[in-house]
Amino acid sequence: MSLREGASTIIDQCLEVQQNEKVLVLNDSNDRELIESLVKVLEDRDVEHGVINYEEPENQGDEPPEYVADAMKQFDVVIAPTMKSLSHTNASGEAAEQGARVATLPTVNKRMWKNALQADYEEVERITDKAAEQLQGVEKIRIETEKGTDLELEIDSDYLEPSNGKLTEAGIGNIPSGEVFTGPLDANGTLVLEENSFGSKEDEGNEIVIENRRVTEIRNAPEDSKIVEKIENIENADQIAEFGFGTNPEAEYIGHTLQDEKILGTVHIALGENSFCLPEGHEKANESSLHWDFILQNPTVWFDDEKVLDEGEPVFLD
Repeated sequence: MSLREGASTIIDQCLEVQQNEKVLVLNDSNDRELIESLVKVLEDRDVEHGVINYEEPENQGDEPPEYVADAMKQFDVVIAPTMKSLSHTNASGEAAEQGARVATLPTVNKRMWKNALQADYEEVERITDKAAEQLQGVEKIRIETEKGTDLELEIDSDYLEPSNGKLTEAGIGNIPSGEVFTGPLDANGTLVLEENSFGSKEDEGNEIVIENRRVTEIRNAPEDSKIVEKIENIENADQIAEFGFGTNPEAEYIGHTLQDEKILGTVHIALGENSFCLPEGHEKANESSLHWDFILQNPTVWFDDEKVLDEGEPVFLD
């Protein structure tokens, strides 16, 4: 798949950009060839567009410069394949309130551009909708893996967030996409770490003991454990924040959370910040400067008493 084909997927399938719309492309130091591929497709479609390059912020979730935030409100569509995520910024939220569709692709690279973006997003939408349908009315989720994870979550299916990659109304969406996620109301059991969003190999195999949504013990942690450091030093980093269920059949494991958490047949559990998973003011809302995803490959998963994944096989689609 060429870079231009990936750009076409974003513009035509995910965003359904119309010729009478204005599109803003943002870049804070990511690969210029990705930006150029978007521009070429927009030019081919004769769509009015602009490009803003700005200095990369220090941290994920930092606000962009004020002039960038102001510009975002002036466009119908904003595409942000940036190194630092704009997903949960005030700038994106305010642009969406003004009617913009804001597509964020934090840390996206050429490999993702040519892999998860080759999916048929009509099929991603179908699978995502099916998974969300399976979760309706569900109160408990159980996850087991061969590596030792045995975890039970309590959820409220009123708070499901399907992310199918289709962003055709005002709002903020993540691309590549394909997941259903929610903020667990309770969690108990053991989470055995596999892959995580910090790429911390030394923490793989750690056993995280969870009681009442909070981490109470970490077993097998080395002295230089990143997870121990984060939990000890970041406020509210010890709380289970998210359950996510991957629904993209074309996504392949590449060691990058943005894509890996979308793989059909995987689930992910996150610690820390959960404001985007639950309504504002919810009693289980948790504010933290950390949101740390842990991906579980080939899990067996039950929604209440119904098995939906069998060692990674999506039996809910049978």
